[in-house]
Amino acid sequence: MRGVKNPNINLIIRKRLVILFGIIFFIMLALIGRLGWIQIVQSPYLQKLAVEQWTNDVKIDAKRGKILDRNGEELAISASCERVDLYMRDLLNAEKENKDIKKEMAAKLSAILGDSSDTILKKLNATLSNGKPMNSVTIKRRIDKSQADKIRELKLPGIVVSEDSKRYYPNGNFLANVLGFTNIDGAGQEGIELKYDKELKGTPGWVVMEADRYRREMPYNISDYKDPVNGNDIILSIDESIQLYVEKAVENALIENKAKSATAIVMDPKTGEILAMATKPDFDPNDPKKMDGYKDVQEMMKSWSNRAVTFTYEPGSVFKIVTATAALGENLVSDTDRFNCPGYKIVGGRRIKCWKTVGHGSQSFAEILQNSCNVGFMTLGEKIGKDTLYKYIDAFGFSKPTGIDVTFEEPGYKMPISKVGPVELANISFGQGITVTPIQMASAYATIANGGKMMEPHIVKEIQSTDKDGNIIESRKIQPKVIRQVVDENTANKLKGYLEGVITVGGGHQAYVDGYRIAGKTGTAQKAEGGRYVSGKYVTTFVGIAPVDDPQFVVYVSVDEPDPSKYYASMVVAPVAGQIFKDIFISRNVPPNNDTKSSIDIVLPNVIGMSEKDAINRLKVSGFSVEVDGTGSVVGNTNPIPGLSIKSGSKVILYMGNGQNYNNKVIVPNLKGLSEKEAKELLDSLGLKLNASGSGFIVKQNPDVGSSVQKGSSIGVVMEVVGD
Repeated sequence: MRGVKNPNINLIIRKRLVILFGIIFFIMLALIGRLGWIQIVQSPYLQKLAVEQWTNDVKIDAKRGKILDRNGEELAISASCERVDLYMRDLLNAEKENKDIKKEMAAKLSAILGDSSDTILKKLNATLSNGKPMNSVTIKRRIDKSQADKIRELKLPGIVVSEDSKRYYPNGNFLANVLGFTNIDGAGQEGIELKYDKELKGTPGWVVMEADRYRREMPYNISDYKDPVNGNDIILSIDESIQLYVEKAVENALIENKAKSATAIVMDPKTGEILAMATKPDFDPNDPKKMDGYKDVQEMMKSWSNRAVTFTYEPGSVFKIVTATAALGENLVSDTDRFNCPGYKIVGGRRIKCWKTVGHGSQSFAEILQNSCNVGFMTLGEKIGKDTLYKYIDAFGFSKPTGIDVTFEEPGYKMPISKVGPVELANISFGQGITVTPIQMASAYATIANGGKMMEPHIVKEIQSTDKDGNIIESRKIQPKVIRQVVDENTANKLKGYLEGVITVGGGHQAYVDGYRIAGKTGTAQKAEGGRYVSGKYVTTFVGIAPVDDPQFVVYVSVDEPDPSKYYASMVVAPVAGQIFKDIFISRNVPPNNDTKSSIDIVLPNVIGMSEKDAINRLKVSGFSVEVDGTGSVVGNTNPIPGLSIKSGSKVILYMGNGQNYNNKVIVPNLKGLSEKEAKELLDSLGLKLNASGSGFIVKQNPDVGSSVQKGSSIGVVMEVVGD
């Protein structure tokens, strides 16, 4: 019927409305829940994303600490500079609006940085291994402020300019193998830079700056900032002036002997402080990967090694102090004992030669040290026995690291005692069959110098913390550390006396310095390769102690593979050590000992035939006073006669003549103990010629000392090696 409402329809409508409202309700509830989830639960995370979107979070590297010598001289410093980085996402967003943006940026950056556009464009297109763009790329490190400011003015998308630092070594290769170097990120890679990296590097800070969609800095204040904590300063025990003398001496030794390498150490025996440590060839830590002069990368990397602690070798005769200490310490030898050397010794059925194959004959204990007689020390080794000798080898710390505070120290090697038979014992007694490092040998001699008390060698003297203004806020001094008492003081002092004889009358006399008491020992060792000794390859070593009555310095010098035509330590390294000692005495104002023998007698040079002015200058330079007699144009004669040895400061009378009546007589000077070079220079100054036979040092001369000969005469000399 028309007009009659259908209740079923109304019910359906109501149900639909309820369902609709229910849906709307649940949708609204879900929206409210979602809104609550976003506003409350996810708020911190979303806020973080937002901050990241409108800010740049830039790390500020801490300034690396300085490395200084004991007197505060700067050896390694960090200079402020800046860097350029790229955030790739922002560049890709900009590329959507300008497809040529990368080329334009590369051209602009190239004009400022000096790198080619292609090089920079490669960095702008850098991708990961999967082909996706990298998140960030470093465009260039260590640029100066003017370049950085120009790049900031460009406001390029994704480009961030921030602070950076550059490690700088103001003295170039000076002390390079000790200092080491850092990589481009400022992390230590070698030497002190690596060993004390945690102390030096400090703690980085950061700065948060507001930026636009392309990470270009907005002209607003910094949102947040945290100061970096600068690294600590490292103060070394190195004395820059002594190091300079040592580096010069080692460089000369390397060149003059056409050697593979040369190494020197100067150590304070009372504290264990290293005053100088040098190795040549070396490198420039400002550019350690420079290939100039190296045939390949491996050879270049070897130049980084500090051979004073990494080079292991058979020491030869410098090791004889261990055998000597054991014999003295155990009361197994006295001054009355005699040692016969026919040039060899039969041990375990083997004939083991002395370095002097004709033999030294009968000698005292002092003389086997002075002559460095292998046979004498083999005899001592038998007397001592392997157990006792090994006790002293261990006491001196051989085959173990010394503990010096540098990287990659080698321990050396000693044969297991169970494998030591009579032959091995004989070899070890004179320094073969065992390997050591330079720092171990220097430390052993420092122990003798210090009355038998062994100190741990160290190269860092102090660590300082400073504030941002450079004021010291904390200082940690490295205290000298006693390792052990190896022998009693009386034994050590007795051995020092014997070693002084090596310098005054033995093979180490080329290390002698007028007016100073020096003790020491030379050593020449044939190198072993592949289990066999190699002909023509040697390591020569000298270790000295001075002054003997109050030791302040131990000087170690070694030359690896010197020219085989002149390889004995007495000829190669003893003169180098003598020059280092002389320079140190002058540098440190060490007064001479008035009780020592001093060569105050000087050979009067021949100035006959010179003009008055030239003769006076020559004599005054030599240390003489001058009186002129006569009015001639040239010197016709002198009193005393040229060639005589007279005291420094003595008066020399010049008899002037007309250039026709010269005195051609010259007195033959004492040449014994001189090297060929020294003798030639002396005879040249007198107008005489040298006729030498043999090698080493002069042991005989003809005519004899004091003979009167004509100018131009030849003086014959016989040369022999004195000590090894």
